[in-house]
Amino acid sequence: MTKSRLVLITVVVTLVVVSTIGVLIWRKISASRKALVVQVENTQRGELTEFVSAPGEIGPKTSVQIRARVSARIEELPYQEGDWVTCGDPNANPPVPASVLVRLDAKDVQSQLRQAEASRAASDAQIDVEKARIAGQQASMAGLSASRLQAEQDLQRQAALLQSQDISQASYDQTKLKLDDVKAQYEAAEHGLEAAKLNLVVLEHNLEAADAKIAQARDALSYTTITSPIDGVVMRIRTKVGELVIPGIMNNPGTLIMEVADLSAMLVITQVDEADVGKLEVGQKATVHVDALPDREFTGVVDSIALAHDVTYFMTKYFRTEILLDNTKEKLHSGLSAHVDIETRRHTGVLKLPSQAVLGQEVDSLPLDIRENSAEVDAGKTHATVVYRYINGKAVATPVKIGQSDLTHTIILSGVTEQDKIVVGPYKVLEKLKHGQEIKDERQGQPAKRMAGQPKKPPDRPETEPDPNKSQRHGQG
Repeated sequence: MTKSRLVLITVVVTLVVVSTIGVLIWRKISASRKALVVQVENTQRGELTEFVSAPGEIGPKTSVQIRARVSARIEELPYQEGDWVTCGDPNANPPVPASVLVRLDAKDVQSQLRQAEASRAASDAQIDVEKARIAGQQASMAGLSASRLQAEQDLQRQAALLQSQDISQASYDQTKLKLDDVKAQYEAAEHGLEAAKLNLVVLEHNLEAADAKIAQARDALSYTTITSPIDGVVMRIRTKVGELVIPGIMNNPGTLIMEVADLSAMLVITQVDEADVGKLEVGQKATVHVDALPDREFTGVVDSIALAHDVTYFMTKYFRTEILLDNTKEKLHSGLSAHVDIETRRHTGVLKLPSQAVLGQEVDSLPLDIRENSAEVDAGKTHATVVYRYINGKAVATPVKIGQSDLTHTIILSGVTEQDKIVVGPYKVLEKLKHGQEIKDERQGQPAKRMAGQPKKPPDRPETEPDPNKSQRHGQG
């Protein structure tokens, strides 16, 4: 191969490479200049509802834990889980008896009752004995009283005879000694009668104690048969026949035998953050989404709000709030996880935009004329809230003031009007969008999307778009 031919080939290859690189660069530049396709909507005026969201768990409004009140073994559990039970209705015709949930072994309690009854009978017999003793004491005192009267009369006669010296001093002294002896016997009988009466009072109190023991034993005997306190369903049985149950003492609540619940009224027990509890009121409407039933939506109202807080495992404060679900034919299992949206406030006739269209942007990144002339830019802050208007195929950063928001939209207080077209998506494009960047409505050639109730402009009045390079002040009267 000659030297000139080699040079020619090298030149050709170099030209091909350079042209290829040039094409790639040109395509990249063209791609960078290509307008971004965006979603554009008119601002809309309508209704916005504020919500407080919280996790929760479904449970019955009324539930009862059946626990033992005496220590005994279980003899019978007549009902199974899921069975319907009733507290009975004595006024019905015929009367409806209460459902017996548990029967316990009553032998020990019956023995205690018999013992208490025997003790009561013994106390009653002792009272009869003491009453007879008192009667004897009273009869004895009557005899002693007569003897004392006789001795006093004898002493008076002996005194007269002693004065006339018809008897000796020794005879008089003997009569006086007899009177003193009768008086001493009478006083002893008086004290014995008083003691007998006091003992009778003691025996009567013992009889009352025996009656109390009998009542206690009868109550304990009644506890061996446990009936349903409410109309409901047996939710869970915690014990088996033959197991020993014990009553609660001190910090021990006792043996939990079963749980009965009224499933006709269901609650969602939620944990509302302390920052949101001030917005809640009893009676507010709520929407409930159950994880196990993703295709269903349930409604309810706030039934109660705790006055004191609880603390989560992560040491954050929350307030227990109960949502009473509206009547539904759907079977809801106790313990299902749920998510609750509580309606706290409703705004009507407000200007709103999709929340993803409202962005935070550094104030220094905005054009100078917007920073200086927009009332919605706070010079004392490093960031401003902006939306991007769609004007003559370009994105125009427009500061706005915002109000409350719901799950999807945010209220716009000032900065844009109902005639403005706003870039609302896609979110990935909004994150990177710049002021003055060329954009293209995905519905090119079609009018911007209007929400229900948004008035349409007459076709014979074409819209005129302002120059994006000129400063615009929105939200001003």
